[in-house]
Amino acid sequence: MSKKKQPNFTQALIEAYGTEPTSVVGIWNARSDYYWGQLQKILFATCKVEYNEEDNRWDKDYIKEGLLLKGLFNVCEDDNGVLLPLKCGATGVNVFNRATTTVIANPVVGSFERTIGVDTEIVYLQQKQGSRFKNFRCVLDVFSQRLANADAAIDINLINSRVPYIFQAKDNKVADSFKAMYDEITSGKPAVFVDESMGNLLPNTEGSAITVIKAKENFIADVVQNEKRQIMDEFLITIGVNTANTTKRERQVVDEVNANNLEVECNIDLYANNVKECCDRVNKMFPSAGLKITFPYYEKLKESANRPIEPEQKGGAVNESD
Repeated sequence: MSKKKQPNFTQALIEAYGTEPTSVVGIWNARSDYYWGQLQKILFATCKVEYNEEDNRWDKDYIKEGLLLKGLFNVCEDDNGVLLPLKCGATGVNVFNRATTTVIANPVVGSFERTIGVDTEIVYLQQKQGSRFKNFRCVLDVFSQRLANADAAIDINLINSRVPYIFQAKDNKVADSFKAMYDEITSGKPAVFVDESMGNLLPNTEGSAITVIKAKENFIADVVQNEKRQIMDEFLITIGVNTANTTKRERQVVDEVNANNLEVECNIDLYANNVKECCDRVNKMFPSAGLKITFPYYEKLKESANRPIEPEQKGGAVNESD
């Protein structure tokens, strides 16, 4: 008897939770890769890394890569006693189902393990069960693909808008007349003359016809372009940047400008607090680190939200430039 084929659970999970549907594959090409890089640049700009530069020669972009793209990094001394922030993996579980050990595999300082809370501290956005840590890779994947899809729709629409006429000719003689007529029209001549074989051929005579595609009515590139702005705004809100005062051109009241504050805070508050607590633990174990990681746009948002509104501002309007 032949063995019964077992279901492919990995494939089932991919189909259930993947960013691309199985029947319609999304755009994933050079354009989405371009947007992935652009969004990563914006993401990195929202995070500020500081440390004691007199004692430590660290790389800020490397730290951001570990924190934002991998979800964590650890600060520890290597086997030569040099204090470094290093990308790492995590393993082990404690009573709260949290990681206990970091695993470092670095091409320069080598491979080794450290114990969290004993000879290393980790910095992370959000620690999930076991050795899983939240990062922004899935956010970059989703929004870069969405922007690439929007670009593809714009490109297709622009190409389609260049073909507004379809000529149906009953024979080659009529087809040649159509060609000559269209050439004269597109060349800008003030008058166009056709022979009698075309008769009353506008719009139909003896099986021949001209179909005019209404390009303007089918033109959606401008709508999709506006949708791209909305996609970008949604991305910015997800990473902690308020865009409420950029989506409307007319004058806005104060409450409208602050409309997205709560949503932005919900998206980034947990990460910001976790990172601050992690940096405090690092500096307690290694005072020479002087590590500080902040999210300036988020901090500015909190400051503006806590700032009292002046009496003349209440119910009043503010300009976009305010």
